[in-house]
Amino acid sequence: MGYFPSVPLGPTLAVSLQLLSLVRQVFMRMPPNISAWCESLEAHLASMGYKVDTKEGIHRRFSNAYHWYCILEISVDEYVQQHLESAATPPADILPAVPSSSHHPPDVSSSRTWPLKYLRKHCPLCFGSHNWKNNNSSSDPDAIVCIDACFTQKCRRSQQDDPVNPTGSVFLSHDDIDTMECEVEGLRRTKASVQKRSGQSSKKNCGDEDRFEQGMRIPPSVLKGCNESFTAADERCQKASTQFFSDTGVMALLCHHDHVIHLANMTSAGEKQHYALALIKSLFSHLPDDFHIGLLYDIGCQLEQSCRKWGYLGLFLP
Repeated sequence: MGYFPSVPLGPTLAVSLQLLSLVRQVFMRMPPNISAWCESLEAHLASMGYKVDTKEGIHRRFSNAYHWYCILEISVDEYVQQHLESAATPPADILPAVPSSSHHPPDVSSSRTWPLKYLRKHCPLCFGSHNWKNNNSSSDPDAIVCIDACFTQKCRRSQQDDPVNPTGSVFLSHDDIDTMECEVEGLRRTKASVQKRSGQSSKKNCGDEDRFEQGMRIPPSVLKGCNESFTAADERCQKASTQFFSDTGVMALLCHHDHVIHLANMTSAGEKQHYALALIKSLFSHLPDDFHIGLLYDIGCQLEQSCRKWGYLGLFLP
């Protein structure tokens, strides 16, 4: 099949395309670990009588070759998919055989009459069907998604910046996450100052523990017990060291078919709410206004209470 070079000009290492394909398939089914793979490959070559004479081994060169090989594979898939979609689109002078209402409208954000192409591509079962338009109940969700965080996927501060990736990504940009964090902090300061000026006390009486807060379906006593039981509900709980890791974990938004919709790199020591809020806001930016989402989250009650208390995601709450 050929070989893939580590650099475009004057490469000192070329890797078999079959080997790169194998590594890609392995890393799709287990956490990627280039260092362990390169050490294993060097040990295997040494057992066969081959010696890697460079001081740094093959790690950096193999990593570079693997990175650009993956980008090439993704770019080829996107190129083929674009041409298949353009070939499947009938010419403008040919009328469709079915009513136009059953066709996907163009991805114009102002129309919002259909989930945008991004969501239809990631899960056609959840967002590609038009059956959701027949759902007349405001309480039944048209699609179900889930959110959770994982603190095992970290990035050391000593690591260099990620190489350039020109392909599309499911990761939210740092700007989107920082914008949501600033919005959360701003709403909290504003609401707190309003409550202070109006003389409202944040302390609750004993009789208020069984009184439902506005919009909530469980009493504050249950919310308090949840907050004390789940460490994820405590934003101040440190789950990873920001001293040694630049990225402390990953928070994911998946549909109920386990298709990844969005990912967010976490840079804080705890599971802060603005990551989940940024994921939810990004999801709704691809949906029409009358599309109902059901959200599964182990501390979803705490997130909903914060949204209603501080005014987060006010446009999307029922």
